[in-house]
Amino acid sequence: MATLSFFSRAQLAQLREQRRHTTCLLFLSGPSASEVPLSQLRATDIIAVNGSAGYLLDQGINPFIYLVTDGRFATQRFEAFQRHVTAATFTFINQEVFDAAPTDLQRWLAERCFILKELYKREKSGPIKKLKYAFFCARHPSVMIDVPFSRKKRMKGFSKDITLGYCNCKTVAYAAIQLAYSLGYPKIICAGFDLTSGGQRFYDRPGEAVMPSEISQDTQKIIAVLRFMREKINPPLFTLSTTTAIPYDIIPLVEKVGEEVELRDQ
Repeated sequence: MATLSFFSRAQLAQLREQRRHTTCLLFLSGPSASEVPLSQLRATDIIAVNGSAGYLLDQGINPFIYLVTDGRFATQRFEAFQRHVTAATFTFINQEVFDAAPTDLQRWLAERCFILKELYKREKSGPIKKLKYAFFCARHPSVMIDVPFSRKKRMKGFSKDITLGYCNCKTVAYAAIQLAYSLGYPKIICAGFDLTSGGQRFYDRPGEAVMPSEISQDTQKIIAVLRFMREKINPPLFTLSTTTAIPYDIIPLVEKVGEEVELRDQ
């Protein structure tokens, strides 16, 4: 069995030196992603997720970062996953992806991927969790986690330091936001963060086995966490989508990627 080693501060520092653009574009799975002009895609550092990387590769664009946090994608679409990992400059997976892989694949992943911690799996809260994460956040001010006392309510969090881990939010997009923020990009733009069309993925093809999506039932939960993010963190985050279910007061709309700006260091 391969040794599990999480993404470190030293690796983060090295990766920040590798940034090529000052804008990071999160190339996600919603239908509006395919509407972004190729010229704009080529003018950014791209974090692609799941099958969206395949679209980019077909257009001759290699993602700067490839991110997968769903173990089902890596195992059910392994050929595509392998192609995306090989083509991306860097790849990030979480422990779920690593643990879901057979032993021989784990060795392959350990050699090629950075592995992220997930700060919590279950979003249900309670007094014990509130104490646990209160102590954690006191030790690590870069992580903000709100844990209500009620077990019926859900935790909300955001990590400004991805080496400590990332906070879950029912979508890989939220992990991508925290990763881009940790890398110090002064402008982060979402393409395909729609939360519409019943979780439809723009890259799914007729006759291809479609992975199940819970986006429709999780939309309001995701929006609640995004609002927490905007109010508590206020990252430099924007969207290109004109069909998104996410209110623009949470993720403002921009028409295009825009000009380069000064890189942010932390």
